[in-house]
Amino acid sequence: MASTAAVVRASLAAPRLVASRAAKTRGASAIGGRSSPAGGLSLRRSSRAARSSSVRCRAVDLRHVIERLCAADNLTADETEQALDALIDADPAQISAFLVLMRAKGETPEEMAGMARAMRARAVAVNAGDDVLDIVGTGGDDAGTVNISTGSCILAAAAGAKVAKHGNRSVSSMCGSADVLEALGVAVDLGPEGVAECIKRTNMGFMFAPRYHPAMKAVVPVRKALKVRTAFNMLGPMLNPAGTQYALVGVYTPDLQPLMADSLMALGMKKALVVCSTVGDLSLDEMTPCGPTNVVEVTPAGTKAYSFDPKDVGIPPCELKDLAGGDAKLNARMLTDALGGEKGPVADCLMLNAGVAMAAAAQAESVEEGVAMCKEAHAQGKAGDTLRSWIELSQELKLQEA
Repeated sequence: MASTAAVVRASLAAPRLVASRAAKTRGASAIGGRSSPAGGLSLRRSSRAARSSSVRCRAVDLRHVIERLCAADNLTADETEQALDALIDADPAQISAFLVLMRAKGETPEEMAGMARAMRARAVAVNAGDDVLDIVGTGGDDAGTVNISTGSCILAAAAGAKVAKHGNRSVSSMCGSADVLEALGVAVDLGPEGVAECIKRTNMGFMFAPRYHPAMKAVVPVRKALKVRTAFNMLGPMLNPAGTQYALVGVYTPDLQPLMADSLMALGMKKALVVCSTVGDLSLDEMTPCGPTNVVEVTPAGTKAYSFDPKDVGIPPCELKDLAGGDAKLNARMLTDALGGEKGPVADCLMLNAGVAMAAAAQAESVEEGVAMCKEAHAQGKAGDTLRSWIELSQELKLQEA
């Protein structure tokens, strides 16, 4: 892999007004009437794109932006939004320079919010209504657990929340959310209308990131070549195509909790809980019954940090090995058993995360009530019923899309 200095030199040797070129390309596409490759864009997608057109049509001199990052200057949210939008149409050297220099300098909440807005403006939107919830993690904790956030989403849906899960295939683990859901039988690549219908009828929907963020295609090969964490490792939880206003967000180290929390606040989240639990020498991007969790609560009024102990809401402790997962087939079987009524550490962990998320989404007045609602849904077989209904409906809608 080329050195950082080489990457920066290459990017500075190719100055261009990338946004102007991109605007020409997009204009030609619009005149030609080319349809979106994802198909079926909602009106929200069009309106969001229109609102951001004034940003995208302004020329951005990426050489100037990279020079500022070389000097460790922070960018405003608007500057970062314009720069990232231009980078989607830039060459790999410029993308690499931007990401590496941003990482070396240290991203600010304003910069993260600007990047998120740029990606959201290009995303395929899902009109799932108001007050939808996501339970999501950044990944990268190397804990090897079963897909806790995915199972927790299904349990929260069974308890009455509207859940729009945004995810991808495995990046840092053996099994990503799309992998395990596909193994369960869910049609993971539904379009926006299909996802919205699933949420309407079963309380549960899944948006496969590559389908909803086509602009990411330009960044993926660069990230793979760099082989280091960049801002995009943090962006995923901020890019839900359904515009979720409530979320339980896990990060892989406590050091990232303030940045994630302040970024979500800058994006106008109604309420989010940013969590990171520690088990021995490991930090996990989700809550577990293994011990206390560090929480940063995010509302429009500000942030508040505290520690939460699962024992306080009746969740018995367990060992991390009790939550160990494997490949998609094994994890699917573990989630099927836990959601189907089997008791034990995995089910307890799902109840914990789903219950806390219910409280975050104002579906319960307290964490205690949220956990109690999830325990009841689990005991009454509602979680398994929700999973089966979702699988059947998603496959039916997939056939209609074909």
